[in-house]
Amino acid sequence: MKLGARSSSSSSSSSSNSSSNSLPTIDVKVHFHTVSSEAKRDYISDQALDKQFALLRDVYANYDINIQRDETVASRTVDDFLATGSWPLTSQQVAAKKDFLTRTRKGGYDAINLYFYTDMLEDFWGSCTLPRDNVTRTFDDVNFREDGCGINADSLPNGPFERVGLGYTTIHEVGHWFGLLHVFQGYTCEGSGDLVDDTPAAQVDTTGCPIGKDSCPDVPGLDPIHNYMDYSDDSCYNEFTEGQKLRMHSMWETLRLSAKVIS
Repeated sequence: MKLGARSSSSSSSSSSNSSSNSLPTIDVKVHFHTVSSEAKRDYISDQALDKQFALLRDVYANYDINIQRDETVASRTVDDFLATGSWPLTSQQVAAKKDFLTRTRKGGYDAINLYFYTDMLEDFWGSCTLPRDNVTRTFDDVNFREDGCGINADSLPNGPFERVGLGYTTIHEVGHWFGLLHVFQGYTCEGSGDLVDDTPAAQVDTTGCPIGKDSCPDVPGLDPIHNYMDYSDDSCYNEFTEGQKLRMHSMWETLRLSAKVIS
């Protein structure tokens, strides 16, 4: 999940560090969905989605993940309630959400469905589901039906807010979809943190791009402010670690690719 106001930065970089040890490449389909209010029905352009896909593809290619798509937009929905990306509050809204996801979600549990919403709450940038055990590929299984990422459309490339307007919110959220946790998980310098050995401990999330930040001075390493799984400004991001790459591959292969099919 990515939320909260973040300070702006004036420079940007769309490249990411290559991973040192090669793994067999995994092929992962992505499906883009737009969900707009009537007032913003033309807010999300195909050009912005093309730029977002190019960034997503190029970043993850550095970690032996080949992200592919069949079409620019898998679905476009115009609905004032659904455009908020909010959890439903009434039985009617629950039914509307279930129908919406059943109609639009594409692919199996091993395919990414990204929903870009035009009217999310202010300062809420996105959220995504983690891989789970014992998911069945049927829309009756809520963990399958609601699998995917909900992303604020203002975070698309060339968005209106410089600190989040380069498209890296999607990179961050897809990291969750592959099984990564925040590098500041638990907000503590002790314990298992994000369950990855080579990400230095961080006690607080990052705002901006504070070079030299060290919230855990008694343990090795500076805070990983450039890591896609922090809350840094978009222009600060440039890496996953080797351990994060291994976890993404493992989680996708053992939990997502192996999800049970109901015939």
